Amino acid sequence: MGDDFLRKTAKSYRKSQDKARADLATSDLLTRNPDKATCTGAFDIAPRAQLTPGERVTVEPEGSQLVAKQGLNEVARARTPSESMRKAVNDSCGIAGGTVEQVHEQAGVTEISLC
Repeated sequence: MGDDFLRKTAKSYRKSQDKARADLATSDLLTRNPDKATCTGAFDIAPRAQLTPGERVTVEPEGSQLVAKQGLNEVARARTPSESMRKAVNDSCGIAGGTVEQVHEQAGVTEISLC
């Protein structure tokens, strides 16, 4: 009698799938995932600097220019940075982390994105 009573009074378990929730998680042709916005700018490569894509640098303001450094060595300089680049550096307490995206050795220019 105790076993029958427990089965009758127990809450029933119904397995189901939330289709609307699954549809939200499934990407389709028109799905847009928001990405973290990064600022990218052109920097002139310093005379003896060797840069490769993917390297991490720090970017600091120096007057109206931005200077990219590895340790204490200057590796690149943006003489006329955009306002968004300056704002990104100032918003991160005056020093921002950056990543070398591309290096154009013949032009002596590199593209650095700020995190």
